[in-house]
Amino acid sequence: MRPLLLVLALLGLLGAAGAVAQDAPIRLEKPWVRRAPAMPDTKPGAESSAGGYVTIVNRGTAPDALVGATADVAQRVELHETRNMSGMMMMEPVSKVEVAAGARVELKPGSYHLMLIGLKRSLTPGQTIDLTLRFERAGALTTRATVR
Repeated sequence: MRPLLLVLALLGLLGAAGAVAQDAPIRLEKPWVRRAPAMPDTKPGAESSAGGYVTIVNRGTAPDALVGATADVAQRVELHETRNMSGMMMMEPVSKVEVAAGARVELKPGSYHLMLIGLKRSLTPGQTIDLTLRFERAGALTTRATVR
């Protein structure tokens, strides 16, 4: 009888932990990545890459910031912003993406986004990949992103 009580107590603790995760201040919505071939390097420094996108919702009372990311299909992931520079659209790395308390920030084409660099395999529509986003306050959050 005691093992049964122990199992029930553990399940209760696991249920409580799940509730805490659902109430976390940062929520990730609609993650997706752009399809891309994994191309062998044809010249020194050439790497295949793909864009990653997600909406970050800060339901907390304190600001937070996305400061890094990893993906199971890429050698590295950089935070980028697309900007209009002298009439030309250019991408450039950024060190962080601020997310104010109570705000939502959409990483999307033509704006802030993730660059998955050095793809380990081709990304074809319908596949899913693991993305881990690292925040200053919330720490690391992992989500599954669909390839489109």
